[in-house]
Amino acid sequence: MKFVTKNIVFLLFVISIAGFEPSAFAGPGDMGGHGPYGGYCEGPRWGWYGARNPVTSVEEARKRLEKYFEGQDVTIGAISEQGMFFKAEVKNREGKVTDQVIIHKMSGRIRSTF
Repeated sequence: MKFVTKNIVFLLFVISIAGFEPSAFAGPGDMGGHGPYGGYCEGPRWGWYGARNPVTSVEEARKRLEKYFEGQDVTIGAISEQGMFFKAEVKNREGKVTDQVIIHKMSGRIRSTF
């Protein structure tokens, strides 16, 4: 009988834990329980963190990169298609290459290769 009572108490405990609301325990910067990166919150560069936004052409890659670097004193130079990404030159006002970035075709994420 003790074994059955212990098992019932244990099951009730497990059920009560499984039903908690994680956002109730969100701390400062947790964005309502979606983690430190904001989950589905809007960001200044592109929607929610981790959103996939495929890029299908060189022209589309150029538009995205121009929007990404908007407000900075740079221009987008030559763009080439290479496997799963597009590679682009970022040039300063004098036309010197200051960075080389890739934009992933499937996710649309941009990162520097320097």
